[in-house]
Amino acid sequence: MSRITLSPEQLASFSPMDFLTPHYRQQLHASLNYLQRPAGTLLLQKGERSLAQYYLLAGKVSVDGGAGKQQIEGGSPEAHLPLNPGQSNPATVRAVSDVQLFAVEHQLLERLLGWSQEAAYQVSSLGDGMVEEVDEDDWLARLLATPLFGRLPPSHLHALLARFEYVEVRAGEEVVRYGEPGEHFYVLKHGRARVSLPAAYREQPALVLESGDFFGEEALVSGAVRSASVIMEEDGELARLHRDDFVELVRPTLIPRISPQDLRQLALQGQRKHLLLDVRLAAEYRLGHLPESLNLPVANLRTHADSLDRATCYVVTPEGGIRSELAVHLLNQLGFDAYLLGDEAPIAA
Repeated sequence: MSRITLSPEQLASFSPMDFLTPHYRQQLHASLNYLQRPAGTLLLQKGERSLAQYYLLAGKVSVDGGAGKQQIEGGSPEAHLPLNPGQSNPATVRAVSDVQLFAVEHQLLERLLGWSQEAAYQVSSLGDGMVEEVDEDDWLARLLATPLFGRLPPSHLHALLARFEYVEVRAGEEVVRYGEPGEHFYVLKHGRARVSLPAAYREQPALVLESGDFFGEEALVSGAVRSASVIMEEDGELARLHRDDFVELVRPTLIPRISPQDLRQLALQGQRKHLLLDVRLAAEYRLGHLPESLNLPVANLRTHADSLDRATCYVVTPEGGIRSELAVHLLNQLGFDAYLLGDEAPIAA
């Protein structure tokens, strides 16, 4: 069997590598481990833990999950999904013919997925235009007028006001640093700051934060490290919220959930149009999805946002895991009404 190697572009057709930015996909590509095994080899034992995630490139394998066997051939849509998602093997996998696979370390993949989520760093403006004279509490009014924070219940709003800390900062001070864990969510009350992106993203336009911009929420949503540094360009003042308070008070509004029962009630009432979105790869979607769901991969959300109806309520199915959570966050950030479907339901082909 001639050895197959993948290009970084070809790697993007495997799930969840489509979610990686080109920079982190290149990093993962350099760490791929290619394997060749003869027919009859036991590749994975159900219930055992694996340090790596395996994908079939060529040949045929038998997959026995306990409820019947299936065979997967290299190059098929099924082969673009991992043979063992998660660290505990869900099925016994044996080589039916001579096979070639590639392996990715679980922890490396999870780390790069988290960093890729953060690499989609966006400055979220709290208002349009500049105001010559800003009232002391105007930054807060603008904060609560955004789609991200307009959902806060009154009880959370009062707690939010009580738990904000106010910090004086000086020109040149680094407020957050690239690669560090996220500890706080920030609102710039006064002053200007600059977003410094990693070297791989230096070709993008420099981002400048003005009074009334907020930053740092995506690291707290995903649990990933900071994807950029923020440096003060002039003296100013920040309002900051500790990670624990953010998770308690704000995070539920960033990724709001809706139960299947509430979704059915919404459909029965007929007062609000809604649409189910499945944000996985097309190959994953074809293998099984919720009835009536529309496939729109998370990587395409920003570019297709203009084609989405803002009067529609978007319900994201949970099969995409972290990709589904990011999709809900991005849609709400873009001003849509979006929810994550809770209470996992069975998938129909």
